[in-house]
Amino acid sequence: MSVWLGTCKIDITPNPPVMLAGYSNRNGVFEGVHHPIYAKVLFLRQQDEETGTVRNRLLVAGDLIWWSTELTEKLRRELATRWGMGAQDILLNASHSHSGPQTSFLMPSLGLADDSYLQDLERKLLAGIETAEANLEPVTIKRGSGVCDIGVHRRKLIDGKMVTAPNTQGVTDPEVTVIRFVNGTGEAKAWIVHYTCHPTTTSANFVSSEYCGLAMEQLEREVGGGAVSLFFQGCCGDVRPPLYRDDKFYSGTDTDVQQLGARLYESVKNVLNGPMHELQPCSPQGKHVKLPLAFSSVPTLSELAAYSQSAEPHIRSWAKLLLDHPELVRPAAELDLVRMDIADGLSLLAMNAEMVVEYGLFIKDRSDKRTLPVAYSNGMIGYVSTARQLREGGYESVGSCAYFGLCSPFTEAAETAIHQKLAELIE
Repeated sequence: MSVWLGTCKIDITPNPPVMLAGYSNRNGVFEGVHHPIYAKVLFLRQQDEETGTVRNRLLVAGDLIWWSTELTEKLRRELATRWGMGAQDILLNASHSHSGPQTSFLMPSLGLADDSYLQDLERKLLAGIETAEANLEPVTIKRGSGVCDIGVHRRKLIDGKMVTAPNTQGVTDPEVTVIRFVNGTGEAKAWIVHYTCHPTTTSANFVSSEYCGLAMEQLEREVGGGAVSLFFQGCCGDVRPPLYRDDKFYSGTDTDVQQLGARLYESVKNVLNGPMHELQPCSPQGKHVKLPLAFSSVPTLSELAAYSQSAEPHIRSWAKLLLDHPELVRPAAELDLVRMDIADGLSLLAMNAEMVVEYGLFIKDRSDKRTLPVAYSNGMIGYVSTARQLREGGYESVGSCAYFGLCSPFTEAAETAIHQKLAELIE
């Protein structure tokens, strides 16, 4: 078995200005650019010399809130035609930065998408994939891990109500995993950095790659040699940066973004300076499945018409969205799952949702850390919570539904179904 790798780094900073995604209280297009945003491309070619089997795989990391389901499906068709890739060969991950443009037309409450920008994004990405394929070279793969403590659980029970507040006793995932791709001269050609924390340091109306993007820029600049660094986001649905006082979160500034980015970079550097073990090539296996997650209820058209007159703006917007897009009025949403085997002892499991951290820990524990959970990938359906969180209520499990155009919260049975499907994919 052999592994070849090509890379490309693409500037995807919007020009002219567009609306940013992630905060419903922003008005108008962005005011400026604090830090450019990028899409990083890894083009993998895995070859089995004995059988002659060759497989092209694509890994993309974008400083975006998500790759929309609409854009993902369009790109999957194009990649199948041009490079023979199946859905199991494609991983489009977003850092989930709330300081980048919207990519979906079906979540207007979280920012309006700009069609011209999305056309330009697609064109740049396809050109970048061509560039990456053109610089393929053999690589070996090394892996190491460390810790970073910038994430805090954000669900807390106060006076009998589940609210968004710092919960220092809540579950997080502080592990930092670094994958290093090394070329024939012993130099790094690329890195993948996997970590689990919402990039929601600031709600300022400025473009930014957030703490994770700045850490990757510092890695490329200081460890460098032209290598590209991809940040892959874990299951951070209920984990965010620890900016709080008096038991309440607050929105930080760009200074906070830079400080958190520096902390993540230091953790990554410690991993690179420590022991990293080489991974052997593996057969280029992968699997793509879709798991329906049933809604607890589905509104009728007459109910939606009544909701469209609600005094609550986000309820009016939700009802209008579903009336304008009747395809969203359905019994279930589909959780899109892709398992991609990169090397012996390293698989990626991509999910098109804001998965809470408990699912990421399940994947790591069930696979003995051989599989890394990669949420915010290949589309977006919204938050996927645990059965306990659905019973507790709160933003992730109940309050967020309207913003994502979901009919209602998912049923508690979803957790068992997800665990079963994840276990099947891992094993």
